[in-house]
Amino acid sequence: MIWIAIAIQLILSAGLLWASWQVWMLRHALKETVKTVDDWTEACENALQVSTPSVGSARIGVDATRKQYQILQAQLEKIRNLLSVVARGVSFVGSRWQQSRKGSSKGAPSSLNNKLSVSRSSGRKNNVKRRR
Repeated sequence: MIWIAIAIQLILSAGLLWASWQVWMLRHALKETVKTVDDWTEACENALQVSTPSVGSARIGVDATRKQYQILQAQLEKIRNLLSVVARGVSFVGSRWQQSRKGSSKGAPSSLNNKLSVSRSSGRKNNVKRRR
């Protein structure tokens, strides 16, 4: 009977020793985790203290860039309007030039063209076919 009590005591002691070992291992792992988290927290705080002036200067730079962008957009709109006017002018001049080329490319001098237009306006019909 004593041997059974001793065996039970040894089994219980071994179980408690194993449980205390596991608790000690868990505690050690938790200490390492806390140390790692503390190190990361300190690194983040240091980075934030250093980055605060950088964030401020970056914000100033962004504001300046935004203002320049708005100015450039206004200038770009003016340039677009100017190019539109120039394109219309070029189109107008080009169409006038083509009309003047069509009138003078038929081989008749300009004085003859004027006489033909005057004779047509007077009501006289020309039945002459022109060569092209």
